[in-house]
Order: sequence, then C-alpha cells, then structure tokens
Amino acid sequence: MYSDLESDQRKREEIITVLYDSLMIGWDIPKGIRDYFGFTEDYRLFHQLEDMDDNEYKQKRQTGEIPDCLEVNARLTHCAEELLEKLCPHPPVDYLEKLNEELEYLGWIAASPDTVHDIIHISPAFLVKYGIDKNASATERSCQAEKAYRELDARFVKMTGREPYANEFFASLRQGKEKTPEAKRPKQVHKPILRNPPSKGRKMGL
Repeated sequence: MYSDLESDQRKREEIITVLYDSLMIGWDIPKGIRDYFGFTEDYRLFHQLEDMDDNEYKQKRQTGEIPDCLEVNARLTHCAEELLEKLCPHPPVDYLEKLNEELEYLGWIAASPDTVHDIIHISPAFLVKYGIDKNASATERSCQAEKAYRELDARFVKMTGREPYANEFFASLRQGKEKTPEAKRPKQVHKPILRNPPSKGRKMGL
C-alpha cells in the first residue's frame, strides 16, 4: 500500500502529515501506516499504558509487569522522526524550532549536568528520549548529553544545510571559555539557518 512513495506524492504527503501531527500534537497514526512502517506494537502499548489508572501503572511498574511509558514513547518518537526526516528532508520551521530548543537543552546539560534537575525546562520524557540518566554521575550525564547533542546537530546539518555547531561548542567548553552558572547558561545554539525554508505550518515541503 505504501511501497510506491517515490512515485505517489499523495500517499507521501499523507504519511508526512500524519507523522508531523503526531510529533507536534499527539499520537494519532492510522492503522495502515502503523502496520506498514512497524509502529503497531509500540503504538498499542503506549496507549494502553497512558490509559492505565495511575495506581495500577505504578504497581505494575514496580513488579516489572509493564515497561516505562516514557521509554515506549521515546521509541515511537525516534522512529517517527527518522521516517519523517527521510520522507521530508527539509521539514517545516516549527518542527525545526522544536528540535532546536531540544538541542539547546542538551547543550545546557553537557555544560552544566545539574541542569537535569531543572523541572521547568527539562522533563523526564526529554531525558529518556535522549538517553540521559539523571541519577548518573555529573561526568556521565555530560557525556550522554554531548553524544545526543552531536547526533541531533548532525541531523540539523542534513535538514538545513547549516554548518555544524558541535565541534566548536564542545571545544570551547573544554577550553573553559563557556561559563556555566545557573543564571548564565551557554547560549551555544542559534536559530537554524534554513535552506529553501518551507512555509510555516503543518503542510510539509517535499
């Protein structure tokens, strides 16, 4: 059904829109798309866990009967973002802005690992998505954030054509040029420089 996406622009746009809306608003993927692209099990599991009573969820998590809902959501998000960026190499501005904000947060954590405890800006879902363990040592948290930063930065280079930020940013940290107090976190990331920027909104540029 979805094997001819290169030649069928209507189907391609349909999938792009579904993925975009799910990533920006909330999971709502039709069964045909879920089945074809392998989202079915995690999609079912996520909604099952999300709809579960809080007490029941906590009890079953403690006994190991069910997985962490945040981990399931992270797997779905990784798969959806990968597919979206494959089908739509230059996504809309608001999608890029969302990821750019996440890139900034990763930079904060890499520079100042205690930022993981900033509940206003850093959510548990964010930490799980990017593989950052808030209970790890400061050095480990910084390394985890650097790894995630570099991977996301590379995606930005591909999506926007801008120069990579990672090497210069981390070199400056290691040379002690960036200050990391709570009130003066590093402002290492600028708004993405778009190549042939698509119009802002939900419709994807193909």
